[in-house]
Amino acid sequence: MNSAINTPWKKAVRVEPSKDYRVHVTMEDDETFELDLRHLITNREAFWRLKNDRYFRKVAVDPLGGLCWPGGEDISPTKIFHYMRPESNEG
Repeated sequence: MNSAINTPWKKAVRVEPSKDYRVHVTMEDDETFELDLRHLITNREAFWRLKNDRYFRKVAVDPLGGLCWPGGEDISPTKIFHYMRPESNEG
């Protein structure tokens, strides 16, 4: 998703779910990284639905560049970096 909304923050434009409560994120400047959401999901009651892998995999990018799920769970674009882990270039 490429949002036409101009914002003062950097936006996510693509997200792909992975295993162990992780997602791969691509930002509008093509920076990519992995988010480890395990601590958030296991310790915050509001994110209880994300414990279900099938539901967790429904992650999407919202119009403001944050991450969201169908039931209303979300991570704002400015909070994304709190859960960031650099992508490994090994392979």
